[in-house]
Amino acid sequence: QCINTAIETTGFAPFSNIQKLLPWLDVVLMDIKHVDDEKHKAFTGQSNRLILENAKKIAESGANLVIRVPVVPEFNHTPREIYQIAKFAEQLPGVKRIHLLPYHRLGEDKYAGLGRKYELSNIDPQNNEALEELLNTVRNNTALECQIGG
Repeated sequence: QCINTAIETTGFAPFSNIQKLLPWLDVVLMDIKHVDDEKHKAFTGQSNRLILENAKKIAESGANLVIRVPVVPEFNHTPREIYQIAKFAEQLPGVKRIHLLPYHRLGEDKYAGLGRKYELSNIDPQNNEALEELLNTVRNNTALECQIGG
């Protein structure tokens, strides 16, 4: 019997650290929030260059890489933005799947517990129709398997 191992990561780390883990993982679930560096930086406070570079390196290593997109209204929720992320994912060697993760406020209490302001409290989750449109954008424009949630 085997135990499946996985990691969920933003990929915001030196690749040498990530590389040490890869032989022990059955799957790497990696968040890609945006492919536009300026928009990513404005929303997260960090450049996405290291993240995108690490996604390429993880894929090139032969790891089972699944791209996950936390879909956040007012940040990366348009068909065009999801299309761009999906096209980036599709060109990564071996990547076959992308998950669209609907925005939710489940982390709001964690922020309160840490005494921090939850900056997204004024953002409402998407409706199912909007998420289905994004799902269809990926399915109609790439060969990737796409699902909502994951």
